[in-house]
Amino acid sequence: MLTFVPMIDATSIKHFDYHLPDDRIPHYPLEKRDEAKLLIYSNGSIQDRKFKDVSDQIPKGGTLILNNTRVINARIFLNRESGARVQLFLLNPLQPTSMELAMAAKNESVWNALVGGGKRWKVGERLILNQGEMSLKAERMTKGGETSEVSFSWDTDQTFGEVLEALGKIPLPPYMQREAEESDEFRYQTTYAEVNGSVAAPTAGLHFSQKVLSNLENKNVSIEKVTLHVGAGTFKPVSNVDYTKHPMHAEYIEVYAETISALTKSTFKVAVGTTSLRTLESLYWLAVSLKAGRKEFVVKQWDPYELKDSFDSYNEAMEFLLQLNLDRISAVTAIMITPEYSIKSIDALITNFHLPKSTLLLLVSSAIGDDWRKVYEHAMSQQYRFLSFGDSSFLKIRK
Repeated sequence: MLTFVPMIDATSIKHFDYHLPDDRIPHYPLEKRDEAKLLIYSNGSIQDRKFKDVSDQIPKGGTLILNNTRVINARIFLNRESGARVQLFLLNPLQPTSMELAMAAKNESVWNALVGGGKRWKVGERLILNQGEMSLKAERMTKGGETSEVSFSWDTDQTFGEVLEALGKIPLPPYMQREAEESDEFRYQTTYAEVNGSVAAPTAGLHFSQKVLSNLENKNVSIEKVTLHVGAGTFKPVSNVDYTKHPMHAEYIEVYAETISALTKSTFKVAVGTTSLRTLESLYWLAVSLKAGRKEFVVKQWDPYELKDSFDSYNEAMEFLLQLNLDRISAVTAIMITPEYSIKSIDALITNFHLPKSTLLLLVSSAIGDDWRKVYEHAMSQQYRFLSFGDSSFLKIRK
């Protein structure tokens, strides 16, 4: 476990609490993505701009790193014969375990899912959802604990991804307190979403319009893409008073060798969202673990605090990964970035405003130290909107 400099309540999550009024959490996005407010933080100073001006903050020749994951229609509603409604929230595939293969599966697939309203749904009982010529069958395989294994089968020639597109709903965060609507199919996705697999959007990217991306390209800013499939654990608050006791959720990442190579050539790197940053930092600790002799491509929760760092720079670690001669790096990461962590990969972070007592707020503290309070107090006083459909911030990383 972690070792810290002795302080009274040094790792208490209470230090990362604040009051978030309900009226600061928008249930719908702005009409135009790039009209969101943009708080700019650098060395203790704060400015207020619009997100459409974000290109002004990234120097010519800089690099922007986006998470190109795409939210799947992971929420499915079925009815038992009694008429009782059962809600399934798909978390991760079990057969096959690869998200790519699971979305391409035909005829059957097994998933780990949260079950709502299914107290009387028995193991072995099959529910059927019919829509037009499409029929999806869901059979409960296990019961007990927070999640259940659910086996899906269908008779049409569609892939499971296509079945979800037709029958499922976008899984909006619970704090929006509403059902998904047709507009969410577009607005709860980034404009550059490509790879199916997330059950929550990488929301820092929701502000990017095609015009903003074009402005960046015209400024000779390189745009690179990584993939981290966001899991439901992103909504899980830190319930233990000591945040070092929080079990971090694991997520799948994938980065192509060309992207890793591009990262080594950039002099100013900006990660869009906490998911992109976690991916970049995970690459570093994956390199450390592989160099130390670990065989599996896994980054454990406390690797950054327990492994002996064997690289002098981020670029050196990326060069090590390139020497593996793989066309892409695929791994599972449970990295937890706490206030004590020193960010290695980037110079700035674009991110929304996060829930109190969350792992995402711990990450922000790692980026800008105790000034996170100053930033959030300013955002609150200037009527910024918080969480998924809220406003944005551009944070220069403390060095």
